[in-house]
Amino acid sequence: DCITVNTAGTYIVTITDGTGCTSSCSVTVTISPLPSCLISGNNNICLGSSTQLCVAPGAYSYIWSNGASSNCITVNTPGLYSVTVMNANGCISSCSQTVTVRDLPICEITGEDAFCESSETEICANEGDFTYMWSTGETTNCILVGEAGSYQVTITDVFGCSSVCEKS
Repeated sequence: DCITVNTAGTYIVTITDGTGCTSSCSVTVTISPLPSCLISGNNNICLGSSTQLCVAPGAYSYIWSNGASSNCITVNTPGLYSVTVMNANGCISSCSQTVTVRDLPICEITGEDAFCESSETEICANEGDFTYMWSTGETTNCILVGEAGSYQVTITDVFGCSSVCEKS
């Protein structure tokens, strides 16, 4: 009296009673697509910052592992964040993303604190897989300075985390 189907289509059943009388009826089955579940947002964040994790808007409901019920959440702690998305037909998809919190790079400037008039000295930020931006506009890890003053450098690592240090 029951069948299980997994293909869209029209299904007809004919029933016959004990006296030989028959009756037929039909039902049309459609297959609803699963809702999209793809999380966007940074999976690496810098210590002290946050990121927004989102799935596509327009679903019937969202349930995140932290209890939120919108399509986007803001997170600032490391961990695995998952979401279950349900469309209007009751179809469900789930997905997850791991967020890692990265330490800020350590910034240090080495070099002479004093030098003779009409000369230059080299000061250097620590070497590593960094990009450099000095207050002078230079972008190398070492610069030559010929004037007394304060020099700052911002170092940025491969995850986009930055630190600033200064030498006077």
